Amino acid sequence: MNTAIHKCNAKNLDKGPVSTEYPVLSRVEKGPDPTALLPTTAKPAKGSNNQNIAVVIERVLNKDSAMLKKGTVQPVGTAGLSAWQMTCDEGGIRYEQSSPNPLSYLTTGIASNLLTQLQRGIEILKLDIDSVKVEAKVFFRFHAPMSTRWAGFTDQVIANILIDSKEPLEKILELKRLALRSWVAGHGLAHETEIEPELVINGEHWNNKGSVGGSVPSDTSIDNNLILTSKASALAPETLEIGEDVGIGPASIFSKDIKFAVVAIAAPVQDAQRPLLQKIQVRAIQKNYASWVLYVDDSDGQDGMDKAPTSLDYLTAGTAFCLTSQLDLNFKFFRVINKSFSNHHVDDYRVEQQINYRTENFMTPEMTGFVDKVITKIVLKGPVSEENSHKFFNQSLQMCFAGEAFKDEIRIASTLFLNGEAQPS
Repeated sequence: MNTAIHKCNAKNLDKGPVSTEYPVLSRVEKGPDPTALLPTTAKPAKGSNNQNIAVVIERVLNKDSAMLKKGTVQPVGTAGLSAWQMTCDEGGIRYEQSSPNPLSYLTTGIASNLLTQLQRGIEILKLDIDSVKVEAKVFFRFHAPMSTRWAGFTDQVIANILIDSKEPLEKILELKRLALRSWVAGHGLAHETEIEPELVINGEHWNNKGSVGGSVPSDTSIDNNLILTSKASALAPETLEIGEDVGIGPASIFSKDIKFAVVAIAAPVQDAQRPLLQKIQVRAIQKNYASWVLYVDDSDGQDGMDKAPTSLDYLTAGTAFCLTSQLDLNFKFFRVINKSFSNHHVDDYRVEQQINYRTENFMTPEMTGFVDKVITKIVLKGPVSEENSHKFFNQSLQMCFAGEAFKDEIRIASTLFLNGEAQPS
């Protein structure tokens, strides 16, 4: 939707030129509409499978949900994969979130992408598997909040693999090795990834674009008779401890460190037309954060219409949503923690991003996954100096958990549970 730019500040976030009701997740005709990012398609080498995924994140102005956002995501130059629009919300202090938060989307992508590689590995190795599932827990940390040293970290990922099968242990261990090696999301977490950030200030790119007023009236999203999103009862993983809900608010905001986690359970859906359709249960272990059910469809190359976003769609959108949340926080608090910002105004902002993923030796026993590059554009509008804009830009990048997860090497632990028994590494 194109609309005239709406000039806003901290006092009128609840008002916009229009007010639109958005589903949590919906298929849309038009893909991401960036202003500064030029989506490109990397040429795949022989035997490789490339996915270059672009996303644009914009604010949705709402007096009750100050961090409400919407994003449009789609693979670049790939036929047969839909563009999807999803909303994102934090909640936690005053209200229960209306949509999944950024790190729930990110963790969904992490867990479902590993399940996809397990399902592909089962096909490659021709194994007889009764059931397969992934349980993931990702540990995040805010360091030195409300200071110029405020930073976000991803400390560790636990991604357990649960398999029921009569196949010999040696074959299941081979499957685990293949899946972890080809796990594209895991590679991006475990290795330093090239990140290309850029700040773009003002300019003609804001014509007919900008934040709009809106709300999310329901947690339930339906597409072609499939309930794509809904709130659910509490998660019950078999191999992970949920832990206590963490409250992030006035009582904790000045702590040295605020630690919390997100848990996801990924399981296949038995769908003959879309063999890599998955059901994900995910929750940020925080007060007032809901458990969500989301669907993932990694059945690329299959006939028929895709039924849900891909795992890498969620991973890419979650990363960009996370950065936008840091812009949200800085929009409100940066003038408090940085006195030179006392007269600083950012009228509007958006995040435009592309992440390039690659799988070598696709659908062979040597299949290996990579994340090649993260391209990030933070686009600002307002009467602000270039010096202050760069401070705002750098502080926001520093606070982003997801960006740090790609930038640095993250510890990953994965235990195989075969027929209910933990196996040695």
